[in-house]
Amino acid sequence: MNNKYIIYFSLALLFNIGYSKEIYQSIRVFNPTDENIKIIGELGIPLDHISGKAGVFIDLTVNENETIELLSKGINLEIIIPNLTDHYKERNIPFINRDFPLGSMQGNYTWDELNNRFDELHDFYPNIISERMIIGQSIEGRDIWAFKISDNPNIDEDEPEVLYTALTHAREPVGMMNLFYFVQHIAEAYGIDTELTFLVNNREMWFIPVVNPDGYIFNESIEPDGGGMHRKNRLDTNCGDGTNRGVDLNRNYSFGWGADNSGSSPYPCSTTYRGESAFSEPETQAVRDFIISRDFSNVLHYHTYSNLYIHPWGDGSLPNEPDISTIIEIGQEMARYNGYIVGTGLATIGYTVNGDAVDWTYGDQNIISYVPEVGSPAQGFWPSENEITDLCSAQIYPNKVFSFVSGADIIMKSYSYSQENFMPGDEVNIEIIIENRGLRDAENDIEIELSTINDLIDIDTDLYIMDELQARDKDDFSFSVLFSNTAMLGSVTGVIISLASENTLSRIDTIEFVVGQGEILFYDSFENGLGNWSLNGDWGLTDDAFSGSLALSDSPDSDYQPSQETIAEISLDIELDYISNPYVEFFAKWDIESNWDFVRFQAYVADSGWISLQGIYTEPGSGQTAQPYGEHGYDDIQNEWVQEKIFLEQLNVSRLLGFRFIQTSDDYTEGEGFIFDDFTIAGFPIGMMGDYNSDMSIDIFDLLGLVDILIFGSDPTPSQLYFCDLDGSGMIDVMDLIALSNIILGI
Repeated sequence: MNNKYIIYFSLALLFNIGYSKEIYQSIRVFNPTDENIKIIGELGIPLDHISGKAGVFIDLTVNENETIELLSKGINLEIIIPNLTDHYKERNIPFINRDFPLGSMQGNYTWDELNNRFDELHDFYPNIISERMIIGQSIEGRDIWAFKISDNPNIDEDEPEVLYTALTHAREPVGMMNLFYFVQHIAEAYGIDTELTFLVNNREMWFIPVVNPDGYIFNESIEPDGGGMHRKNRLDTNCGDGTNRGVDLNRNYSFGWGADNSGSSPYPCSTTYRGESAFSEPETQAVRDFIISRDFSNVLHYHTYSNLYIHPWGDGSLPNEPDISTIIEIGQEMARYNGYIVGTGLATIGYTVNGDAVDWTYGDQNIISYVPEVGSPAQGFWPSENEITDLCSAQIYPNKVFSFVSGADIIMKSYSYSQENFMPGDEVNIEIIIENRGLRDAENDIEIELSTINDLIDIDTDLYIMDELQARDKDDFSFSVLFSNTAMLGSVTGVIISLASENTLSRIDTIEFVVGQGEILFYDSFENGLGNWSLNGDWGLTDDAFSGSLALSDSPDSDYQPSQETIAEISLDIELDYISNPYVEFFAKWDIESNWDFVRFQAYVADSGWISLQGIYTEPGSGQTAQPYGEHGYDDIQNEWVQEKIFLEQLNVSRLLGFRFIQTSDDYTEGEGFIFDDFTIAGFPIGMMGDYNSDMSIDIFDLLGLVDILIFGSDPTPSQLYFCDLDGSGMIDVMDLIALSNIILGI
């Protein structure tokens, strides 16, 4: 053992003799072999809130005594944060949100505040928020309560039911805050927002905001300003009055209870103590009995942290088909905008559990279930107060989707065209796939109405009747679109798709078309070298190309380097005023350490600087050192070439001055890096090149217009300059006259 740790822990032990307040730490354990993981698990140290690098290290939350035990067993570790409670307080930034009131415990509600907040919401919205329903009492005799949102909140209706729970672990308050945020959002939008109004009128949405009131109140008593680290309930397990006391409620459910001593602990003072028997605790009994008394289709058991949606099974195995496909697809839809990873605990962060709520609700009750782990490892159990609202708002879409899928939910899943470009006079076949993504059958036919957004197209049908769809089933139909001969190039048209079926939300989607053929504004295949690019770091050419013989890579000769920032930049002045649907397209593949290292594609905008862009294959950054939180980029492994497409309308600007790929990495683990090829900037011109008078034809009258400018020296309009500066010189000159003559003559 390192001498400095011997001295440190000797002092810590002497200090703790006279002071009972436990200190929790963030530690980094190196060489996380299966044997070392087993040692950690059998000490009762939770492995459900870890991050790390596969095969290199894992970061754990432990108390001081657990750190000492690990060192005594020869575990190689480093203390990252010596006192987590102090850390949470020191980095906290106060925040006032007048739209969503925060609490006094580092932005989170105290027990009294959350009860008062519920009373306020119920008093404001009694027509959709039920009274409290007492479902049980805690070990110390406090009420565990639930409530319902519905259009008849105090009547048991025959509607699909969904459940959201929180604060099973007492040091994870953001799960509870997220539920109050969602409830307030629903209540304020009822009668205004179509989707939320439908959910209130056609679902029974149940909430248990606090499963573990005693543990939460204990944290409030020891750290009234936030940062309390007690996890379990408050059963007297002969471990003193501190945070060692109690049962880990998320190891106390019956499915797989006590299967081994690493997924839960038999020792009463350990953090993952599973209790004397399955459902030995009144808190888990209350949740069990409530769930059995209802008819839930799906359940979210909210926890923090790690930005995950964890699904069964706790031992790392997978449910059978078709359930596993259903679970993955629903999880991925919930993660559409927040970038959460979907998987088992073993697959996502390398731990196993037994006796947890998600396995019981799925395995015993046949209810589709997940554990959302809200927040990044950098945010931890007690995020800064100014981060809470953003964490809550990031769950609005997942919570909403989860309510929709509890019943039948008809959506347009996808569509495809019979051709890529759409020219005036073309007839195009469109195939649409309709899906019931819900967990219950649709009991009625689906009416699909089609209409056009303008007169630039005609469609061959305006109504199609599709038979009812069973849960998770799909069907398809086709129709044709005829483009007008007079449709202007660059103009936008489309078909409005309206879906209606009794007892499901009527949805409206639009399929848009841009008339014309995309024009390439810039292209680089790298076959002629790197003259267009400014590079630093190891960026260079590689012969691992998509087409031709060369492509550009951040590490062409070996793995990329640790702790670096490298850039491949191109300076371009691109005017978008006369371009519809501009986009960047390239082929790429990559091997980048997931959640730690990153490659971002950015555009340079005057007055704003570099902005990270979202593409088909990007995902939000994790918040780790090399992955700025929420910025889009590339990580993980993509071994096969994919065609990335990034629409520039997301920037909402008319001019761009450049693009760059920026690669960032941290220590320890590197990959083969990022390779891209056939870099293209394209769009649909709103008009025709050489069309001086904007009459959608190139003829002698356009030529005469250019002659007038050259003879009389008049200034062209911006549109005329854009479409008639054929040689790109920035002015109308004789070379443009010659180029236009050649176009007219077909030369």
